[in-house]
Amino acid sequence: MPILLRSGVALLDSKRALVGVGARALFTQHFLYHMLSGTRFSPSFAWWDKVDEFILLGAVPFPADVPRLKELGVLGVVTLNEPYETLVPTSLYHAHNIVHLVIPTRDYLFAPSFGDICQAVDFIHGNASLGKTTYVHCKAGRGRSTTIVLCYLVEHKEMTPDAAYEYVRSIRPRVLLAPSQWQAVQDFYHLRVKKTGNHGCMNSIVRKTLDFPEKWDLADLTMVLWWW
Repeated sequence: MPILLRSGVALLDSKRALVGVGARALFTQHFLYHMLSGTRFSPSFAWWDKVDEFILLGAVPFPADVPRLKELGVLGVVTLNEPYETLVPTSLYHAHNIVHLVIPTRDYLFAPSFGDICQAVDFIHGNASLGKTTYVHCKAGRGRSTTIVLCYLVEHKEMTPDAAYEYVRSIRPRVLLAPSQWQAVQDFYHLRVKKTGNHGCMNSIVRKTLDFPEKWDLADLTMVLWWW
């Protein structure tokens, strides 16, 4: 629910819009830095890590990565990026017989909705039950994508949120959740795993997988400029 000023301006919505503008600028800056500095090709920088038998967790893939992902057994991709952050069109995944689930989630401190998390977890589990690997990614493979993977682990590997977080960090040390993302994991654990015992998702909006489209205050954004 937006917080309205006397003038009728939605303060919260305005801040979210400004964060979106800042996120776009920061994405370009960080992307160029990592490409020009050689981070992308550094042996010490893992673009993705295998965190489960059927899950790869990592950063935004390049078109040239798609054949390699297919070789690794990836037959499903969960994209948590907004359109401006995405480098691989859905059509390229489809050309390699990879199913693409798109859940656009704003970068910097934001978490997927409960319904979106449920949909992603079910997507991963459906693939795993058929022996198929899913690549889960956001921009850097630290926050948004980790949120999804942790929720999968707490439901299907019977881990607590803390145990799942430590487990993933032991494999991919660079993961780091914002408070809203950690809260989303906790909410998923208590609402879907511990309390309901029901694996259905309430108020979930079904999102199409066919085509990728061609809560902190704004002041706190400065605390995550090092997100990459």
